[in-house]
Amino acid sequence: MNTETTTRQPDAMVGAVYSELTRALAKFPTWPTDPLHALAVLGEEFGELTKDVLQMTYEPGKTNAENVRKEAIQTAAMALRFVASLDAYIYQAGEQHRQEQWDATRAAYRASGGIHPCYD
Repeated sequence: MNTETTTRQPDAMVGAVYSELTRALAKFPTWPTDPLHALAVLGEEFGELTKDVLQMTYEPGKTNAENVRKEAIQTAAMALRFVASLDAYIYQAGEQHRQEQWDATRAAYRASGGIHPCYD
């Protein structure tokens, strides 16, 4: 993907995002119906972008501006996929369980008069 001109030419930027979206749809034709899983896909791309920006800032030589641009384009493409499915998401809470292995520890803190941010 040649993305060098995306910062100077808005049409090229939109074209690069569209090309990435087309590539992603071909590689992964399905998308989660659960919005939390869909958000996790977008978050994963944003995490990669964040990593590259941090490396450009604090660890020069580990990445380059082209990698930052590629990750930004991939993040934008996944954001479009997320938005495109807003009407298809099923918003329902998943099953949850108690983590009973922590009950004894929580009880011991309370019995000792202690307050712990994770337990109280």
